[in-house]
Amino acid sequence: MGHIVASVLPIILLIGLGWVLRVTRVLSADGADVLKKLVVSVILPAVLFNAFLSITFQTEYLAIIVLVPVLCVALLGLGYGVRRLLPGSTPITPFLFTGFEFGMLGLALFTAGYGIANVPIAGMVGLGHEFFIWFVFVTVLRRATSGAVSAGETLRSFVTSPVIIAILAGLLLNVLGLGPWIASNPVGGAVLVTTQYLSAMIVPVILIVVGHGMRLNAAGVRQAAPFVAVRFLLMLALAFVINLLVVRQLLGLPLMVEHAIFTLLILPPPFIVPIFLPADRRDDMVYANNVLSLHTVVSVVAFIVYYVATT
Repeated sequence: MGHIVASVLPIILLIGLGWVLRVTRVLSADGADVLKKLVVSVILPAVLFNAFLSITFQTEYLAIIVLVPVLCVALLGLGYGVRRLLPGSTPITPFLFTGFEFGMLGLALFTAGYGIANVPIAGMVGLGHEFFIWFVFVTVLRRATSGAVSAGETLRSFVTSPVIIAILAGLLLNVLGLGPWIASNPVGGAVLVTTQYLSAMIVPVILIVVGHGMRLNAAGVRQAAPFVAVRFLLMLALAFVINLLVVRQLLGLPLMVEHAIFTLLILPPPFIVPIFLPADRRDDMVYANNVLSLHTVVSVVAFIVYYVATT
């Protein structure tokens, strides 16, 4: 019980700290945006570079890498049906029904609960998801909100993303077997230590940003609750089915993979959705922010309950 409290309580306290910093105006909205850019451009790439540099590949992981983006595509299609059935839905509902905030929340929760040593497993589970987000999700979302997007623009956004660059660099160096050489080289070793220092920042910085961004009121909860309930319950069921039938029985992967799958599937939709909405679509932006805020609270609570129940 002491171990559980020691792992769970910091998550709650850091999120609460983010809220306190906003209320007391110690951290402004502009400051929170700067922290988000720091996470996406520096901290998260450092975490993923280390994860993919050190992971030991298993052929069984290939099935997970393929399964996750296929599932995301299916959920995108299902989102169009949900849009027609749920009251209060908007044209962006399908994009809120698929994808997961793996970078800005999932890795922070997983690392807080299971430690930095297990991040490579979470990184492998999230690899296919990142390809889906940058090749499919962003392209379709931009087409739906801003018109046509060329293949060149899609490819450019992919290859210039710090997250993708870090993943590919880590993968390439790992496949070439250069990880030990880099670690033994004075300069390379210093770079790795630097990335490890940066990686240690991911949990506090992200959770403070998450707490800072929670601005739900009663009207927002009422608007978002039906959608969040349907999405969360479906993802919860999928998490248990995939873990039982695919991860455990079919592939025989370690228990930590099940934890990573569960953490991924209970996450809220990608936080980038409002970023791609034109300024004149205010109603869509309000709806998206309400869904993301409420779902983040539900996701954090669900992760804590799951962690306590399985530890």
